[in-house]
Amino acid sequence: MRETADIAVIGGGTTGCAIAWHLAHGGLRVRLVERTRIGAGSSGASPGIVRQYYADSALSMLAREGLDTYRHWPEIVGGDCGYRRTGFLTAIAASDEQAIRAHVRSLQAMGIELQWMPAEALRSRYRDVALDGLAGAVFEPNAGYCDASATALTYAAGARSRGAAIDIGRAAWRIVTEGGRVCGVETDRGRIDCGIVVNAAGPWAAALAKDCGAALPITASRQCVAIVQVEDDAGEALPGLSDRRAGFYLRPDVAGRYFIGSLQADDSGLVNPDRLDCSMSDAQAARYRDRAARRFSRLTDAVPVGSRVSFFDDTPDGNPLFGPDPRVQGLFVAAGLSGHGFKFAPLFGRAVADWVETGAVCQRMSAFEMKRVLA
Repeated sequence: MRETADIAVIGGGTTGCAIAWHLAHGGLRVRLVERTRIGAGSSGASPGIVRQYYADSALSMLAREGLDTYRHWPEIVGGDCGYRRTGFLTAIAASDEQAIRAHVRSLQAMGIELQWMPAEALRSRYRDVALDGLAGAVFEPNAGYCDASATALTYAAGARSRGAAIDIGRAAWRIVTEGGRVCGVETDRGRIDCGIVVNAAGPWAAALAKDCGAALPITASRQCVAIVQVEDDAGEALPGLSDRRAGFYLRPDVAGRYFIGSLQADDSGLVNPDRLDCSMSDAQAARYRDRAARRFSRLTDAVPVGSRVSFFDDTPDGNPLFGPDPRVQGLFVAAGLSGHGFKFAPLFGRAVADWVETGAVCQRMSAFEMKRVLA
């Protein structure tokens, strides 16, 4: 006898688990299938940064909602997502100052809590900062980071408590269609009959989509984060930071420890996620550290103590693919997250539940709609 569900969700990362949680809370029969374990893909290695400043105001508004969920996790979801408030700086080049300050004012008027921090204020707070080429930074006081694995696990546990079936160690082989509509998912443990499938399988979403005649432009890129320990974290601990001019981002961890990632394209490349080399060489870790140390001298002699190596599931324009696929009735895509997935996972879950209830995806998610890649 075949299993049945109202909706099958493929992929046990943060996004898939958030979707399962929201659907289960809506009273639907949900079955999530994950071929290894919850958070085994990019979610498990994510630095978990949550912030809300973007050049696109629409993305900032979405990110604000995501951040609000993480800040109030125990009341909304239950359990602990590991949220820690650290603040976040986005470094701004002198040539961009006027435009960015105007953008900050517009976001403030929309209720997003930001402030402009001029170069002299940066120097006053972080005395080891090198201000070369910087006019200042956009500061977000409530930004921080979460434990991405704990986030996925608590979402999955909450979904299970509402009746969802969470099948770990179960691989989805293909999305089954008949007459242009979804009718189930074939797995290594048999078929699940259902009328709706949410494809939240990260970079593996592309193969599943292609097999049912709905190809997606998703590739995987290798992403590395060096973890370093500072002997003497002089002065005020650094907040999270994105510095495109200098080519790096970082976030603090426990006292004196920092995660440092790259914002330079040549530090990542196309990979097969099934054959991912999860090691980071000492030389590469030192290169990431040295890049950050040119901005903050306290990092000069920081000792590499670990790394996180994973992948992004990327789209050509760097935005997620999120919405019903018009080529296959009953197929919903939530993949190609391009590094944004963790920040937006709570919204993705809610938006899928709203779509099931109303038949439409809310307008605020229009930046991610499918039609832009199907022309």
